[in-house]
Amino acid sequence: MVAQRFIVVCLAALLLGFMPTTSADNSLQSANTLIEGVSASGQVCYDDGCSPNDEIDWWRVYAFKGDIVSISFSGTLPNPDWLCFWGDGWEGDYSIHDAGGGQIASLALSDDNPTGTLSKTMNTADWVYVKIKGKDSYCNDAIDYTLTASIDSGDRDTDEDGYIDTEDSCDNTPGTSVYDRKGCVDSDSDGYSDPEVGWGPNNGADAFPYQPTQWQDSDNDGFGDNLDGYQGDFCTYNSGGSYNDRYGCLDSDGDGFSDPDPGGLYGVSEWFAHPIGLGDAFPLDNTQWTDTDGDGYGDNWEDPMWNQTHIAWGIGQWLETATEPDACPFITGSSSSDRFGCTDTDGDSYSDGDENWTMYNGSDAFPLEPTQWQDSDYDGWGDNQSFGAQRIDDFPDNPSQWRDTDKDGWGDNQTYGASQVDDFPLVPSQYLDTDNDGYGDNQSGFEGDVCIYSTPEEVESSWISRFDRLGCRDIDKDGYSDPTSDWIAHPDGFADAFPDEVSQWYDTDSDGYGDNTEYFDGQTWRESFRGDSCKTTVGYSTFDRWGCPDADGDGWSDTTLNWLASPGGNGDAWPLDPTQWHDKDGDGRGDNPQGTTADVCPDNAGTSVGPIEGGDRWGCIDTDGDGWSDLGDAFIHEPTQWRDSDGDGFGDAADGNQGDACPDSRGTSLMDRLGCRDTDGDGWSDPAENWPSHPFGLADSFPNEALQWRDTDGDGYGDVSLGAMRDDCPNDAGDSTRDLQGCPDNNGDGWSNDYGEFKAAIAIMGEDPAASWLTYLVIGLGFILGASIALVVKMGREEEDLNEEQLFDEKQHIDFTSNLAEPDGLGMIPLDELPPIPLDNTIVQQQDNITGGENNE
Repeated sequence: MVAQRFIVVCLAALLLGFMPTTSADNSLQSANTLIEGVSASGQVCYDDGCSPNDEIDWWRVYAFKGDIVSISFSGTLPNPDWLCFWGDGWEGDYSIHDAGGGQIASLALSDDNPTGTLSKTMNTADWVYVKIKGKDSYCNDAIDYTLTASIDSGDRDTDEDGYIDTEDSCDNTPGTSVYDRKGCVDSDSDGYSDPEVGWGPNNGADAFPYQPTQWQDSDNDGFGDNLDGYQGDFCTYNSGGSYNDRYGCLDSDGDGFSDPDPGGLYGVSEWFAHPIGLGDAFPLDNTQWTDTDGDGYGDNWEDPMWNQTHIAWGIGQWLETATEPDACPFITGSSSSDRFGCTDTDGDSYSDGDENWTMYNGSDAFPLEPTQWQDSDYDGWGDNQSFGAQRIDDFPDNPSQWRDTDKDGWGDNQTYGASQVDDFPLVPSQYLDTDNDGYGDNQSGFEGDVCIYSTPEEVESSWISRFDRLGCRDIDKDGYSDPTSDWIAHPDGFADAFPDEVSQWYDTDSDGYGDNTEYFDGQTWRESFRGDSCKTTVGYSTFDRWGCPDADGDGWSDTTLNWLASPGGNGDAWPLDPTQWHDKDGDGRGDNPQGTTADVCPDNAGTSVGPIEGGDRWGCIDTDGDGWSDLGDAFIHEPTQWRDSDGDGFGDAADGNQGDACPDSRGTSLMDRLGCRDTDGDGWSDPAENWPSHPFGLADSFPNEALQWRDTDGDGYGDVSLGAMRDDCPNDAGDSTRDLQGCPDNNGDGWSNDYGEFKAAIAIMGEDPAASWLTYLVIGLGFILGASIALVVKMGREEEDLNEEQLFDEKQHIDFTSNLAEPDGLGMIPLDELPPIPLDNTIVQQQDNITGGENNE
């Protein structure tokens, strides 16, 4: 019993060592704190069995309004008194209290009732306390206890605003909002909560937290959706900043007046521009918004001199930057050049004159001619010389001329008495063309004729140059004159370097190829004849492009920064090798099959090399990178092998992966060496002159036996314990064959030494009696035994004959009746009732034991 108590105490101490322990205090004010869901432990002791005494522990846990707090208690006796033979125990009080210390409920607990739970429902957030008090009990009084607090927060109202936390969107902040979310701050008490981080007007918060008549702003323009509230938004779903005529509608120019909305598409109703309505008559001009006469020019003005009259009229206002102020605000007009918004009959932007605004002020001198409005010389021809204008006066100070088409100061009017007459009205610097080739005689003038006396044939055939010099002979009609002794060809001069080729005329590098790559034939652009792609560099390339440097003279030009080599471009990929130029697949090998290191696979990039570098061909795909193309590589994924002369799957390279030990002989061996002949297919190669069989080498000791390949003892039987050629003694040479194979057989009878010579002789005698020495031994012994038996028999017969003679001589009387059975009164037994004569082995043996005569069967 004492041992059991000791074990219990030890286990209790061990378990308490793993439990979190906290020293609780003895008063309400110093109570230790419990954490929900985390067990805490302690000890109280009334008097006995503890030092120091700690009769009372207080604990507390914090809860909120609506919480149901449950604290469970579990107690044990840590140090039972060994002298309490009837069993030590403990007693204590467990109670729950409010924050003022008032007891709410209690339990009396003991070792017979060691657990209990107390609960409290919270009316407001506060601390809940529990007290554990040890009591005097028999023997020791200590109580080890564990407390676990659990809180049912399903009806919690943390901020105590009347909404439980599961409904309260702001459960830590009291509030009165009800519409967008419940229980959050609502400063203006309109039922919508104030916005905060993560909850803005877009989520439903009050867009106007301090304005009780507004709470929603659908278009986020700062004006509330409630039209009857403060600054109600007339355009609820369209953001706008207008505030003068109506609130919250589109105000494109930002002047406070909303843009017109005649269809009522964006606001609550139609909204027309001034003067029909109150909307902005100039929605894109922030200096104008009203237009009394509706002519497109605003009522606001910028000239301070207008202040008196306009203020008296009661329209518009003075603005220092007013745009296009209406000079006639009550008259619809379209003038804009001399003044804005007045009558303009001919629509040329200049206003009609009146008594206060004459042509000397800037009014229209031609009120019925829209293309003219000013006449400086008062000759009836206007000063406006723009295209399409009527009655243009090119000579505003010369009444005899009014038109000068070429603007050279010479008039087109050639009537009698006219001055400043121009014979070339379209050429200001020319007035005479002697050869009638279209170029004036004034060489210093525009398109001056260098060859004034061109022949009629040249003129009629259009052999007239027009680019290097004008009006000279140009047989190919390309515009560049034919060279002469005093006008040499390009590049030493400017004459046509190709006088008979219409598509070429310049040759900057003098290599015989013209600078033009294309030319315009009068209708479309065409490719020039042998256009030089390298105009400033002498070159004689002809295939990819004309006239560029070609170092190796193969006709393909050398590459440059803007002329890439093949395959990226058409340039010579081998500028110093005349046998190669193109590399279509870009593998560094030329496409010309007759050239240096010619690419055998020109359409597929490859890295294989030719025989001179240890490969089979140039420029083909070489998957394993060993220099041999996949076309010729017997092992396209093995870089250490490429040839397989005998086709057995093993490479010729002896030092490569799975190198063929017999590269000239097809074979399948795998074990001792690779790729050699293996007649029996067991993986071990057949022996050869330089590859002896096991045990003298590694070759197959049994080349025709698939189940054998090793012969450690060299006796002709294999080490594998299977098959007809197995060696039952693999480490001892022998030639036994009968009981075991390959084991020692000293006498050469086919039976192993371990079998035994006598047992072997018996076995041989059973198979071939003449071959066994035991046969002759048995025959000899049988002969000796037979002779002995015959001698004994003969002697026995002689003695028997003697006895018979004696009996005959004595003539003894024999009583035959004594051997008869006594009659039983029944008479003779019928033959069919006689018992059968026994013929079993016993009788036969009895018969065999009869001596003195023959037994004829």
